[in-house]
Amino acid sequence: VQAAAAGEAMASHGGGSSAGEAVGEARPSPPETSDHRAPKWRGVNFGGWLLLEPGPSKQLFSRFLGPGDQEMRCEWELMQMLREADALQALQAHRESYITLRDFQRVQAMGLNSVRIPFGYWVVCGPMATVASNCLDPYEGPALDYLDRAVSWAEQCGLQVLLDLHACPGGESAEAPCGRRQRPATNWHWRHWLFDATLGVLRTVAARYRDRRVVTGIAVCNEPSPEVPQEVLCRFYDCAVTEIRKAGMKSDCVTVVLPVFQRCLRGFAQAWEQHTGGRHANICFEVHWYHCFENEWHGLTFAQHLRAVQEHTRDLQQYPVVVGEWSLALGHGAQPGKLSKDDMRTIFAHAQLAAYQEASHGWFFWTWNDQHSIDWDWQHGFEEGYFPMSSGLLRRLPELPPCSSDDPLEDMFDLPASDPRVHLGDTVYFRAFHGRYFDVEDSRVRARFGDRGRWQQFVLCPYDDPEMVVSATHSDYSLRHGDVVCLLAHSGSFLGVDGTHVSADVQQVDDHCAFIIHVEGSSEVRHRSAIFLQSLATSKVLAPNESDIHSKDEVVARWGDFGLWQRVVVEKPLSTLVTPRRPRRRLSFPGGGGSVPTSLRRRGSLESGGGSGGGAPRRRSSLEGTPRARRRRSSTGASPATPGSGVRTHEQATCSGRAHDMRRSSSFSSLAAEDAPATSCQRQQRRCGSQPRLVRDSPADLGAGAESSCEPPIATPSKRRRASVGSRNMAEPRTPVRRRASVSQSH
Repeated sequence: VQAAAAGEAMASHGGGSSAGEAVGEARPSPPETSDHRAPKWRGVNFGGWLLLEPGPSKQLFSRFLGPGDQEMRCEWELMQMLREADALQALQAHRESYITLRDFQRVQAMGLNSVRIPFGYWVVCGPMATVASNCLDPYEGPALDYLDRAVSWAEQCGLQVLLDLHACPGGESAEAPCGRRQRPATNWHWRHWLFDATLGVLRTVAARYRDRRVVTGIAVCNEPSPEVPQEVLCRFYDCAVTEIRKAGMKSDCVTVVLPVFQRCLRGFAQAWEQHTGGRHANICFEVHWYHCFENEWHGLTFAQHLRAVQEHTRDLQQYPVVVGEWSLALGHGAQPGKLSKDDMRTIFAHAQLAAYQEASHGWFFWTWNDQHSIDWDWQHGFEEGYFPMSSGLLRRLPELPPCSSDDPLEDMFDLPASDPRVHLGDTVYFRAFHGRYFDVEDSRVRARFGDRGRWQQFVLCPYDDPEMVVSATHSDYSLRHGDVVCLLAHSGSFLGVDGTHVSADVQQVDDHCAFIIHVEGSSEVRHRSAIFLQSLATSKVLAPNESDIHSKDEVVARWGDFGLWQRVVVEKPLSTLVTPRRPRRRLSFPGGGGSVPTSLRRRGSLESGGGSGGGAPRRRSSLEGTPRARRRRSSTGASPATPGSGVRTHEQATCSGRAHDMRRSSSFSSLAAEDAPATSCQRQQRRCGSQPRLVRDSPADLGAGAESSCEPPIATPSKRRRASVGSRNMAEPRTPVRRRASVSQSH
């Protein structure tokens, strides 16, 4: 079989056969009626062992650096470096020591029943020549004795094994998990994937382990690119299942796992059923649900991540599925509010474990050992108490009220503003579609960080009104759809638009620093409202320059669209983070001099609430797939002082959200102490005890007590920012308002 696979790899331009030849129609086989399965998988991945990746294999990657002391990004690059340095013994040492019998024993002791073992095709048959080159791939193999050891160790420990062909000949994508990361990604084409050679590898594995009862699953590939046509992928999967069964892995013993990656699960399941007619028994689809990659996930709040987990539960109840990879990592938009990062991680783990119990074939956490972060390391997370293996998991979340845009989870996990309405003079943050906030450094306006600090603060200032006095009562005037405002940065300058360029260096207010607020789905601007900021001077909408890889962090005014890229969420400061500074009079602003403005202008009539006149702005989505961006935190500090003599003094009261035990908040007031997730302090106390605690109690119903009153948080100093609560003068005069006509709010 190995010789046949190698021969196929060398055929047709150095390795590729045509799509029709490579994945021919499967030969007819009698329907398999038996669908007996072993217990659901409840396990962990041994990533980074027999296929190297920078996260789990970081120790090896950090030892051998490339030009400019840069770490390699995939096994292909690392193997080239090892061969040049004549250091293949380092790979041998890694394979010998990274996973041992002791690891299998620990997996079993932690209450898990299975392991998923990713491996590259070269472990089975050695490196091949592919379409990309006429020489052999730089991988080292074969190395089947390591798979043999793993299966034997699993037998000793009573664990099930899912053998995962994680990297196929030619590569199933252009990404590092398939062994080689290719950039630009267009260097790889789906026709480079050697389907026939892949079938040869699967036949070898199936024949070798068909009589090993602990091998209860085999995955035919990993994360195939969405560029592979759906019909081609279904045809390959059909052939793979047929060949595996013919090699001796019967449906009453082994599940064949078919990955569905970056595709609609429902759509693919329907296509598979149409292609096969249901003739294959004991197959399941595999999904990888990560909440930290791509802008779609980065733009979600913590509550929205939990809602996404709820949606996953519904998918799991409809189709045969294994959740092959998941982690505790969250996107940039999931920031601590009432809960600390530690407590958020606990709740997120509970929610996922509870949801993935619905999977017909179970789940595998990624990964067993990872030096990048605890969010990816099962051993570390288990020791910290994040993974309860008892039945007392988080049972349900409060339902989203019908016909309502206000999710009760948002207030349960985030500290609400004292007044949800957004007023003139409020300090606010603008969260872009990818979860990062607008920030100002010097005069540059960018969207780089996922945290809310001093650089991310903007004061909403009136435009053109000498009599405008911003009230401190928060009850005089709230912003609405069509209002025109200026944005004062922490530096004391206003944001201004010059062509498409946006900068924070404007001292004299004019049309170039005025922005029309368009509210999505409402007429009033509130905390967490989705809005668009349209330049009064150019009619273009502010957004990160995501389409330009060299300056994608820059905020620009390039588009007239009201789409996903231009959508921002306005957030008021949490009481523990910032002291809102409220400007008093336009005459006191920088560069204001003695000029006499006219009025605050609103785009829309007063009678219609700003929403009845004119046509709605044209909306079209301009969001496209974008590469991941590295997160780093911004500078934080005291709140910026708004220039001018009219700034009011606020009472200061510092407190720390991290020191606030989640059971003290209204969201968890009814949780029994013994059922609530352990806080970091409790976990530290347990680690100091005489016996390590492997199984931790878990929370009961998260939704209970949502109506309860909220006990104030413990007041402690914050290392990053000083918290404050502003006192308000109820005697301040009302704000005169005059609205500007002709722009509709019917978004």
